[in-house]
Amino acid sequence: MTHELGGPSSLVRFVRHASAMRGLGFVTAACAVAASLGEQQQPAVLILLLWINVLGWPMLAWRMVELSPQPLRAEYRNLLIDTAMAGFWAALTGFDLLPSAMLLSLMMMDRLIAGGWSLALRALVVMLGGALLGWVVAGFPFHPRTSFRTMLWCMPFFCLYPLAIGAVAWHLAERVRKRKRELEMDSRIDPQTGLATRKQWQALVAAEVRRYHRYGTVASLLMVDIDHFKQINDASGHLLGDQVIRDVAACMLSSLRGADSAGRFGGDEFGVLLPGTAREAALDVARRLARDVEARVRVEGRPVSLSVGVAQLGPGVIGRRKVEAEVGVEAWLAAADEALYRAKAAGRNCVSD
Repeated sequence: MTHELGGPSSLVRFVRHASAMRGLGFVTAACAVAASLGEQQQPAVLILLLWINVLGWPMLAWRMVELSPQPLRAEYRNLLIDTAMAGFWAALTGFDLLPSAMLLSLMMMDRLIAGGWSLALRALVVMLGGALLGWVVAGFPFHPRTSFRTMLWCMPFFCLYPLAIGAVAWHLAERVRKRKRELEMDSRIDPQTGLATRKQWQALVAAEVRRYHRYGTVASLLMVDIDHFKQINDASGHLLGDQVIRDVAACMLSSLRGADSAGRFGGDEFGVLLPGTAREAALDVARRLARDVEARVRVEGRPVSLSVGVAQLGPGVIGRRKVEAEVGVEAWLAAADEALYRAKAAGRNCVSD
């Protein structure tokens, strides 16, 4: 079983994984082949050559992959060599039924997993070639009946190799699930601030709008902007500007309630969803947040200020406007944006609704 290489660490895992599975498969399968050869009273030197092959080839294959400028191609080549060897030793047993079927299933299963039907079919052809060569060298023996002793020596393979395949499959599946969780988290959480991403935050706003239409519950939005942020970037540099954004986000996370949701709307602009919060309470939350930021966030000794727009969503009201039509997410966001622009027009460092 192999997988694509994505970098140096992936290459190391690939080589170790392929070599470990090759070693385990060869050793457990060789127990059955050696038992079959012994049952047929083949020369001891032949069984010795089997074990030299079984123990030496996995290490040689590992080394070949490590030294190759194209490790994946080298490993695919090794997989084909594996199948040729398996076919060769199956022929030397006279195609003893159970060991031969075991070798065939082992080789085809691994190659199908590693490279799909294309690699599996190529491996089958190579295995038949190895079997034909071995059969000619051995003088065309044919002993398809498997003895009970040989059956017993097949048990290490049938017990250990499927367990190893299952463990590897579980490990790979866990890595895929972990990566999937990381990607999902990246899509929901802004990595710089720890707040919700714009997409995730707007999804929460949309859910609140649906709740309002169903139950008539009041809620409010805050649109928050860092005052003169461009000047901070220009005068103090982008690294300090990024730190200001992180500090403001930290203030939001520490000052908001558990039910509230803060998101990074873009650049130095943030959004805050306040479920179950009417206009006056939302204005208090906005003023408290502005005070916290002014007290805790500094740029070269000067306090950072916020402009905040507040828009309530309630029965027949959105922001300052009375509405009769069904309210959507865009209208609510637009009302909060309008309130933010009023705060900026009033000289910034203030809260407006």
